[in-house]
Amino acid sequence: MSPLRLLFSGLLDDAAMFPPGNATSAAALDAHLAHRASWYADLVGPLLVHCDRWPEFVAAHAHAGAPDVEVGLIGSAELPSDVPADVRVIGSETVVRQLPLPAGGTGRVLACEVSADPAGFEAFAEIARSRARGEAVIGKYRTGGTTPEAFPSIDQLVAVVMAAAAAEAPMKFTAGLHHAARFTAADTGFEHHGFLNLLVAVEAARRGAAEPTLAALLGERDAGRLAATVTSWTEDQFSGVRSAFVSFGCCGVQDPVNDLVALQLIDKEDV
Repeated sequence: MSPLRLLFSGLLDDAAMFPPGNATSAAALDAHLAHRASWYADLVGPLLVHCDRWPEFVAAHAHAGAPDVEVGLIGSAELPSDVPADVRVIGSETVVRQLPLPAGGTGRVLACEVSADPAGFEAFAEIARSRARGEAVIGKYRTGGTTPEAFPSIDQLVAVVMAAAAAEAPMKFTAGLHHAARFTAADTGFEHHGFLNLLVAVEAARRGAAEPTLAALLGERDAGRLAATVTSWTEDQFSGVRSAFVSFGCCGVQDPVNDLVALQLIDKEDV
C-alpha cells in the first residue's frame, strides 16, 4: 500500500445513521458491510451508532445474521449491557461541557466532544495529560449539522485547530465534511468545510502556522490546490498529521471516496 494511501486509512467513520442521512440500522449495517467488502475498505472506520438507537441496531444485527462488525458508540462513555458477541465497540463518544473528563473503557478510544470556548480548550490540555498517563482519549469537534448555526465559522475552526495543536491533543471531527474542499451546498446554502482543508490546516498548525495562514487554508475552495499540497508532503508529515487528525464522521462515506478518486489521491490499483 502506498504512503499516500495510508494517509487516508481509517479516516472515514461511517455515520450513515445520523442526519442528514438518518438511515435505519438495517440499511446502515448492510451498506457498512458493503463498504467493508469494497476496494476502499481500508479507508472506512467503524459504523457509528447512537446509544438511543442501540436496541434498534442490536435487532438489525441479529436479523442480518450477526456479522462481525466494529462500531463506535455515540452519546455515552458506558457500554450497553447487551453488546452482541460479534460486535466490537472500539470507541465511545460523549459531550464534555466541563472537566473532569469521563472515564474511558478498556480497549476502546474515548472521544470527548468539546466546544470552541475556554472550557473546550481547557479540555484539550486535560486530554493531553490523560494520554500521557496512557489513556486512550481524543478530542472531538462538530463541524456541521442540519442548521446554519451548526456550522462553525472559519475563525472558530482555526481556534480549535490551533488549541488542539498547541496541546498536542488528537482530534476527530464530525458532520458537514461531505467533500474534499469547502463548498456551498446547492440545496441548503450552508457553507461546508472540506475535509482536505481541515487535513491541510491541521498539518500546518502542527508546524506553527499563524491564524491568517490557517484561515486561508480552511477557506480554499480549489480541491486541486489542496490535493497538490497533500501530495507534496513527506511520509513523516503523513504520519504526523494523522496522529493529530484521527478521523471524521460522514453520513455518506462514498462522497469523500469519490472525491479522493477524482483528485487522483487514491486508486483501486494502489491497495
